[in-house]
Amino acid sequence: MRTSIPLVKVLGIPISLNYSWFLTFGFVTLLLSLQVYPAWLPDAGAPVHWLLGIISGLLFFASILLHELAHSLVAKAYGIQVKGITLFILGGVAHITKEAKRPLAEFAMAVAGPATSVSLAALFLLIWWLVGFSSDEPITAMLGWLCLMNLVVALFNSLPGFPMDGGRVLRSILWGITGDYRRATFIASWCGRGVAYLLIGAGIAAVIGVLPWLSPFGGLWFVFVGFYLEGVARQSWQQIKVLEFLRGYKAADVMSREYVAVSSQVTLGQVAREHLSDIQNVFLFVTENERVVGLLSYEQLRAVPRARWETVTVGEAMTPSSQATVVGPEVDVAAILQNMEGETLRHMPVVEGGRLVGLVSRDALMRLLVAHRVLR
Repeated sequence: MRTSIPLVKVLGIPISLNYSWFLTFGFVTLLLSLQVYPAWLPDAGAPVHWLLGIISGLLFFASILLHELAHSLVAKAYGIQVKGITLFILGGVAHITKEAKRPLAEFAMAVAGPATSVSLAALFLLIWWLVGFSSDEPITAMLGWLCLMNLVVALFNSLPGFPMDGGRVLRSILWGITGDYRRATFIASWCGRGVAYLLIGAGIAAVIGVLPWLSPFGGLWFVFVGFYLEGVARQSWQQIKVLEFLRGYKAADVMSREYVAVSSQVTLGQVAREHLSDIQNVFLFVTENERVVGLLSYEQLRAVPRARWETVTVGEAMTPSSQATVVGPEVDVAAILQNMEGETLRHMPVVEGGRLVGLVSRDALMRLLVAHRVLR
């Protein structure tokens, strides 16, 4: 089931909108339109308040998008693939497929986001100054709010807890000093969990009335964000342990020699009749001499109108092997899993000398991790 709405591509990076984003956008718009702008601009009238609320909300999320885009562009500059950016209930997230290979790259990627938010705050402040710093004009009120919120985004993301930007900066510094990526990640992830516990504690205190500067609703939001950050920090450390374990295995150690293979000359209709029940993600197609000629995903099959399945061949619909991702039997499994994550694959073909020799599946990797009690 699709959970996000694809929007556009910016500099080759897909941008999508998670359905949960509408909750946050609605809340921000209501808060601005019914409380903030009526208090700041009591004589402006409700239509102006609502217009400012909607425009401010859109510009705020545009600012968050630029924040995440900065992370993504720096990652791409270091040769790291970016699957896309998603705006969701907590703001935005850049789907960067791999971790940085060096501390400096990690530092640059992490700093890019807060630096962008600070730059945007400075830009809104400059425009605010140019139009006169008035506090009773609609445009200046909106500029002041946007300046403030970009500073809040920069400061919050700079907290020294992984996986926030500040936590990644902390990890990069520890990594550079100690040379130990694992230890740096362990410390940064526990700092992240510490920040999360502080947010949860502050939120609970606000709900029961101990923190008068924070409303009960704001306290609930702190609790929600805290639980989210704690889970992500714990998951990040778990991911490091998983990759460390999988580096001890090669593709040949975990691959299956049982896979679906058909000629590129057969029609999609024949494939659907004979193999549709076996499909989870990817068909593998080979010629009669067992040389891989391409891959066909279930999505590619469905993209062809059913009425044409009896006339369109596998060879016409598949992705040629020259354009598909395959690995050799000696590639370590950690690298394979990262490639599968980056391209959203459930299977990875293993090819040797141009011939298909096996298939690495996510299910097989999960069974391996469970059997060795890595996932706990």
